[in-house]
Amino acid sequence: MTTEFRLPDVGEGLEEAEILRWLVTEGDEVDLDQPLCDILTDKSETQLPAPTAGRVTRLAVAEGDRPHVGDLLVVIEETGSEPATSPPAAPSAPTVGPSGGGAETGARGSKRPRVKAAPSVRRRARELGIDLSTVTGSGPGGRITAADLDAAATRPAAPATSPTPPPPSSQAPTPPPAPTGIPGQMPVGVHPLRGIRRVTAAHMEEAWRIPHIHGSDEIDASELLATRREIKRLHPEAADLTPMAFFIMAVARALVRHPQANASIDTGAETITVHPEVNIGMAVATEAGLVVPVVRNADRLDLFALAREVRRLVTAARDRTVTAAELSGGTATITNYGSLGGRYSTPIIRAPEALIVGFGAIRPRPFVVRGEVAARPTLPIVTGGDHRLIDGDLLTAIQEYVADQLTHPGLLAVSAPGTPW
Repeated sequence: MTTEFRLPDVGEGLEEAEILRWLVTEGDEVDLDQPLCDILTDKSETQLPAPTAGRVTRLAVAEGDRPHVGDLLVVIEETGSEPATSPPAAPSAPTVGPSGGGAETGARGSKRPRVKAAPSVRRRARELGIDLSTVTGSGPGGRITAADLDAAATRPAAPATSPTPPPPSSQAPTPPPAPTGIPGQMPVGVHPLRGIRRVTAAHMEEAWRIPHIHGSDEIDASELLATRREIKRLHPEAADLTPMAFFIMAVARALVRHPQANASIDTGAETITVHPEVNIGMAVATEAGLVVPVVRNADRLDLFALAREVRRLVTAARDRTVTAAELSGGTATITNYGSLGGRYSTPIIRAPEALIVGFGAIRPRPFVVRGEVAARPTLPIVTGGDHRLIDGDLLTAIQEYVADQLTHPGLLAVSAPGTPW
């Protein structure tokens, strides 16, 4: 029996998805639920599992294609069924499958062992040139972990037998580009606009049409740092407490106090929607690009819950296990470029939101304290608003409220969730 696997709607009203990489080639034997390919929606990267066990007889789309929901992706001849055509002729020389499947490819038609590994582990294996089928997994059910990869990478390679020199070439080999050590960098040349970079480019073009208004301030972060240290000392379970949890709580409380900023505008429909929930997105830099997971009902979480949720979402974003739902529904965004060393920026709003708040690096700087200039750990804050919804006085009120809450963070630590004080 032949199964035609078509692009499913994986949620959030999906219309199309980009095929990032195939993890199988035509002729491969696959198990039920074995990952077939990595796809990218306008929200997140995910894997599509095999709907049945059998032999892959056709890949209907190529890497980089963007099929619509319902389009044919792959044809699988189910295990135990009779082939739909006559037996093929003698196989030709092995061919190289699509990029991304090299870590698990084998001879055409051969039964490849199912490898259990997260997308981030598979990506790392490709970068290291490690065949995952040669790695023994130490995780649950034999799942290969990042530690297993590190161990495999440090093992000495087996000596080659009967080495055959490569045939002479009229062209000198192109040296590999020197690594930059910066995520998302590309070697010199022309590259197709694909993956998260394509999605980001489309979102930025949309966001750039929003008329922005920005304001900035800088506060003494001495109490913020001291409060964080004291909470972590008194509560060992608060090991995950970072400044980001304070930032999210302050912005969330500001939106409770000023709900007009927790809104979206649609000039075509001539409507303004004030959202009932306060959902804060946080920009996270990953190897593939920038993603923005969302902390839902952020105004109703205490500092400990916020810290746990921040850690969970950041880990999921960098492991590429974050779901489309976790990247949707934001009503405002925070960008902490200070974690990269930046001081000021003019962050761009994420449509259809109306507010974004950026935080710079906390560093010792000259600051006036009781009429005297002294060195203080200062925190730069930049607030950006959609000027169609947010006037200068409202933007300033939001910014000063956030600044006051972070200058005196004890208010955040003791106030009840869901309240703007």
